[in-house]
Amino acid sequence: MLPLAYISDNWQKWLPALAVLCAVLWLIAFRNAPTSEQAMFAALLVIYMLHQTEEHLWPGGFRQFANSHVFKSGRDDWPVDEGGVALINIGYVWLPLALAAIFPGPLRWLGLGWVGLTLINALTHIVTTIRFRVYNPGLVTSIVLFLPFTIWVLAHEHAAGMLLGGEIALILLLGIVLHTPVAALFVIPYRRAREAKTA
Repeated sequence: MLPLAYISDNWQKWLPALAVLCAVLWLIAFRNAPTSEQAMFAALLVIYMLHQTEEHLWPGGFRQFANSHVFKSGRDDWPVDEGGVALINIGYVWLPLALAAIFPGPLRWLGLGWVGLTLINALTHIVTTIRFRVYNPGLVTSIVLFLPFTIWVLAHEHAAGMLLGGEIALILLLGIVLHTPVAALFVIPYRRAREAKTA
């Protein structure tokens, strides 16, 4: 099996061990500065791994949920497929947050942008559940982890004078804008296939 195919098929199986490992490393690295921006960005990576566990491992099924309820494609693996899901969760979540945690100075706004993305992600899960009146994988961690943590980060940074009100609004806007590439990865091929079918 090719390395990329192996990663695409198995990345979610690594999540519990990675989350525990990263949590232990966080406790060691930030025990003296748990509320630093660097610690916040690193903590968000751990929290995201827990969220991804709910979405894609236990109970899992987010890909199937999106294809069934959002796209109504009639297929479990299209347009939201295994490769696209791995790309988004590793390349679009782990990589930026890891970089922001390693380089919190020059990449501060990268980390803050992903705080906004995480907050909007949580709201999206909640709105989707209300709309379809059914549990969607990722809902519990959105309510229990994403919302409290991201709101706390923004409130803490504002209270410390690190963020102004206008900057918080910008972070929320970034959270919306940063979802565009994620949506486009699946929406564009879906629409093209539908147009080709009706042509």
